[in-house]
Amino acid sequence: MDVYDAIRRMAALLKAYRDPTSVERLYITDFYLANPPLLHQTNMSSETRSSFRKLSIPRPNKTFLTYPASQLLYKKMEQIQKEALQALRGKGLLSFVQHQKGRVQLTIEGESVFDQILLEQLTMDESDLVQFLSLEFAPIYDMDEDKLRKKTGLRRGRW
Repeated sequence: MDVYDAIRRMAALLKAYRDPTSVERLYITDFYLANPPLLHQTNMSSETRSSFRKLSIPRPNKTFLTYPASQLLYKKMEQIQKEALQALRGKGLLSFVQHQKGRVQLTIEGESVFDQILLEQLTMDESDLVQFLSLEFAPIYDMDEDKLRKKTGLRRGRW
């Protein structure tokens, strides 16, 4: 859990979303990209759960790591995620216009910077998980933030 890895994960998610997304949705999906076994503890429809099973992600109690409660770990990741988002914004890789609307989206420059980097640094498992998180678990077109909060139990104060 460091800022550079958070930037890499967030860029992968933003590329998968393509359309602007909320900061909260980005933080939640980044949390699960960093801690995929914790997805087992979320609420999913049977179709989504079936897709999730295909990823073969072990349950938290079957991994080498011991995970604290999701809410506690999500809170601990808050500062790292905020710093990653600030770094992306500071480098001009996120749209200022979307930021003013409370949304995040890569700029054209951000897209081009991360095209090559993500191809080199994302494993196949991570790529599959990014697609699952952005298209099935927390799609922009199908789910508002309240529904996502209920599904995951994760919530933070305003940023």
